[in-house]
Amino acid sequence: MKFKLSRKDLLTAECMGADTVALCEKLMGFKPRLENEKQSRVEANILGYKAEIAVARLLDIDLPTVNVMTDGGVDLWFDDVSIDVKFTNKEYGPLIFDNMSKFKADVAVLVGATDDPAVMRINGAYPRSKFEWDCQRKDFGYGEREYMEAENVYPIEWLWLTLMKKRHGVQNDG
Repeated sequence: MKFKLSRKDLLTAECMGADTVALCEKLMGFKPRLENEKQSRVEANILGYKAEIAVARLLDIDLPTVNVMTDGGVDLWFDDVSIDVKFTNKEYGPLIFDNMSKFKADVAVLVGATDDPAVMRINGAYPRSKFEWDCQRKDFGYGEREYMEAENVYPIEWLWLTLMKKRHGVQNDG
């Protein structure tokens, strides 16, 4: 699913991305982690916030906040369900975690880049409880990681239906 961000959302992502790096470097005295030499840390943060904002807008939940030290592995909340939004620079890139201990949220949502900087591709979602058993391991150039190809994540409609069932106490049909 392609999701177009508003001009306001794009500016919010830019400000949050720049603020995060400035807070880390200027106030805290450390450089945020970056394993991609093709973009700056600010650019990487902006893309991550754009992805988080797109998911928040789609699910009609609170927008992400700036977290300097850590977000605890949770970017967004839908009621009591924690969501980790994972961004990939490829439209259909893989869902990647350094290791299972880094997958702290209940569910991950995979978001990819598109040719239009205002448009994010929300590829789908996958629950932590299943990812651990269904993922594979691969070295993407910075050590082995747990991953799943974009084609194997559940459609984003699955997440919406799951969240609505949970919110309204609907039991599975069978």
